[in-house]
Amino acid sequence: MIDFSQLNEAEVRYNLIDPQLKKAKWNLADRTQISFEVPVEGYDASPINGVTDYCLFRANGEVLGVIEAKNTRRDARVGKEQVLQYVTKIAAKQTFRPFAFMTNGEDIWFWDSETHPERFVAGFFTRENLERLLFLEQNKLPLNEITIKDSIVNRSYQVEAIRRIGETIKKRKKRKALLVMATGTGKTRTIMALIDVFLRARQAQKVLFLADRDSLVEQALSEGFKVHLPNEARARIYTYNIDRNARVYVSTLQTLELCYEKFSPADFDLIISDECHRSIYNKFTDVLAYFDAVQIGLTATPANFIDRDTFRFFECDGPMPTFLYTYDKAVKDGYLADYNVYAAQTKFQRKGIRGIDLSEEDQESLRERGIDPEDINFEGTDLEKKVTNHDTLIRQWEEFMDVCYKDASGQLPAKTIVFAVTHKHAMRLQEAFNDMYPEHKGLLARVIDSKTERAKDLLDQFKKQDFPRIAISVDMLDTGVDIPEVMNLAFMKPVNSQIKFWQMIGRGTRSFEACRHLEWLPDNGKDNFLIVDFWENFEHFNMMPKDDKTTAQIPVLVTIFNSRLNKLNILIGDQGGEDFKYIVQELRVDIAKIPLDSFTVKKHLKDVREAWNDDFWNYINSQKIEFLRMKVAPLLRFVTGVNLAEAFFTSKMERAGLALLQQKDAAAIINSIREDVDLLPSNLQQVKERIAYKEAILSTKFWERPTLKNIDEAKTALAPLMKYKREKRSLIIELGLDDIIDSRKWVIVKKEGQKVMVEEYRRRIEEKIEQLAQQHPTIQRLKKGEEVKLDDLIALEQTLETELSTDDLDLTDDNMLKAFGVRVGSLVDFLKHLLKLETLPTYEQIVRKAFDAFILEHHYNADQTKFLRTVQSVFLQTRKLELDDLYNAPFSNFGINAVDRLFTVEDVNEIMELTKRLVA
Repeated sequence: MIDFSQLNEAEVRYNLIDPQLKKAKWNLADRTQISFEVPVEGYDASPINGVTDYCLFRANGEVLGVIEAKNTRRDARVGKEQVLQYVTKIAAKQTFRPFAFMTNGEDIWFWDSETHPERFVAGFFTRENLERLLFLEQNKLPLNEITIKDSIVNRSYQVEAIRRIGETIKKRKKRKALLVMATGTGKTRTIMALIDVFLRARQAQKVLFLADRDSLVEQALSEGFKVHLPNEARARIYTYNIDRNARVYVSTLQTLELCYEKFSPADFDLIISDECHRSIYNKFTDVLAYFDAVQIGLTATPANFIDRDTFRFFECDGPMPTFLYTYDKAVKDGYLADYNVYAAQTKFQRKGIRGIDLSEEDQESLRERGIDPEDINFEGTDLEKKVTNHDTLIRQWEEFMDVCYKDASGQLPAKTIVFAVTHKHAMRLQEAFNDMYPEHKGLLARVIDSKTERAKDLLDQFKKQDFPRIAISVDMLDTGVDIPEVMNLAFMKPVNSQIKFWQMIGRGTRSFEACRHLEWLPDNGKDNFLIVDFWENFEHFNMMPKDDKTTAQIPVLVTIFNSRLNKLNILIGDQGGEDFKYIVQELRVDIAKIPLDSFTVKKHLKDVREAWNDDFWNYINSQKIEFLRMKVAPLLRFVTGVNLAEAFFTSKMERAGLALLQQKDAAAIINSIREDVDLLPSNLQQVKERIAYKEAILSTKFWERPTLKNIDEAKTALAPLMKYKREKRSLIIELGLDDIIDSRKWVIVKKEGQKVMVEEYRRRIEEKIEQLAQQHPTIQRLKKGEEVKLDDLIALEQTLETELSTDDLDLTDDNMLKAFGVRVGSLVDFLKHLLKLETLPTYEQIVRKAFDAFILEHHYNADQTKFLRTVQSVFLQTRKLELDDLYNAPFSNFGINAVDRLFTVEDVNEIMELTKRLVA
């Protein structure tokens, strides 16, 4: 690295500033564009305070911008007051105040001194950029004074989101914001309406929409810009084709990473980053940080799952986004569908598969297939990873088909997404389904994933056509797919990330309002959707509290670098040794890969520059190693073009060498290295040339007395060959054993949509019942076999209603059935069932006794008694009775207004009072 720290200001201009101006398309030879050391007329130029280092001109001669230069040893911002006086004086001579840049050749700060504080930028702006910024500054309108088009958004929370961003930009002078909106709440429409407001307010002319998936980009282009902003010139960015004349652009982050330097930092005024939580502080950080634009982050991931770095990047106040609209709130407001959860597992899933536990018949079946039962010892979690069993898949499908939501005909499953472990698992699921239901000719359930040919065509059929009804997928349908009619989600795989789990749940949350094919829905409607969970994902995450404990993955180059630092630290006492020198050499090669022109790297370059200097490596101490680990290593995440197969193998070899120095057991990592090397095809010429290294790694002798030198030589020889590695052989054992569903349960849905596992819910109910049994006098007398009065039984029912219908318990008929497997009609009957109180009358008996006593007490005649028996019958069926009901069927069978003819007003009031007392 060239040391620029000793350059004077003139040398800084020539070596650093001038090349960057040329990169921004400023013609340094054209004095109508740029001029140097221009005195500010009317200002004291002695000694040099009245001379601008660079002036950037408009075509009409007005000054667009001023650049104040310092040498690299000084902070560029020390000239802030100086440049402010320059632009103020210049503004008095023309129609506007020029923009200002402050630079020391390495750092560049841009300052629109009339609107915002100075900010660090990736480079100088082009003349076209500054002209556009000037136009926007002179013609902009307040965002919150622009009418939001109700043809794009018509929901109050969407309006609030847009207004909240306007307030953040105007009142708080921020240029970043983060929107968190649940899947299905109209994020795309909200963003389209926001972009429309920016364009009509003349606060943006160039807009960029970014996402990390092609499907999201295509969705924004076809369902967003084309529909809602049809008159705006739009273009997709390709590495080989960039349309400079469009107003709105879309791109994947992956594409932009390859070509972002073809743009100026100020080429866009507004950037939308969709599902940004997957992009911040990984290899795409540089892309987002490079552009000087208003940046809006957009995600459906619940706020408490979002990494704090994402909040920091979008300048949020702690872990609070600019705007938040949660799934629970959307369900409560009626904009999203809630879900029910049914959980089931087979015996093998719950208890594993062990040869010793199998029947003699099953053991013999295995022997006939060449499998020793003693070799069979698998946990349930090994299914579809190490072992597969056809009958287990059959039982899962059978269970699913029994409980799944059906279409309007009640015959076929409604639209369903099945989440599979791997492509091969998905294919086995499809095969099992077709074996069970051959009448559907292989068209009802289809595998739709990245390995399926014409997967996009199949997905389009799933969205728009009657068949397929069931899409079996691996990753492809987890996110970014909008199919409102999906009624079933079947988790036939365990999910490790709760963020991903919520994204997958989001595939079913679209409300009835968004559905177009009502014939695919149960009873032509969608009140909720069903999740069938075969892997206890809900129990794994427990859903409350929603706290994802997964940690961010460390980039492989950082891992390699840190392993080498650990080796260096162990050998620090032998700095003249060959191993130490070789590690230093590798570390310096690693550091040389760091892209010095990266915007993010440049921000930290002053702090780490010494690591590039030869003098730094003459003597290494623990402080320098810690400096390299904490300051330099993180910058390796910005290295591009990494061959992952080579890098992962290198990382394993480095860890093997480290384990050797640490005298730790390296058996696991050595086995993994051998597996990689064994997959190199020996008949390939490139491998033949280094076959000796392959044979050595696979031998036992190599690892009996390994040395760092031998490990490093083998690593250098074999790592570049890893790109030729064959696909790892499938080691999954296929069994042919009978399985059964061993566990079935529903997840309880309580008031406000809160979910609780059935075991926990049952425990709470049983605790409450036990508490009542200990305290309630009527229950005490019943347990002793003593007689109780009718009024006491009615009071008991009312007590149960009060105690078991709280928000915490919410014992409804559905929840009673899910938790206890009974539907008994009343809380008294439930109490009788739970406590096995044979002496306790049923609710029906209590009602009959109450009516009998009422009739006898009033000495009613035959017609009156018959009428009241009808009241009793209707009440037992409906559990309620209103006064108006007495004038309708079946009471009208006694004649028009028979109740008025048969009873006095006082009698009718007493009848109604009786039913109110009996309401359960």
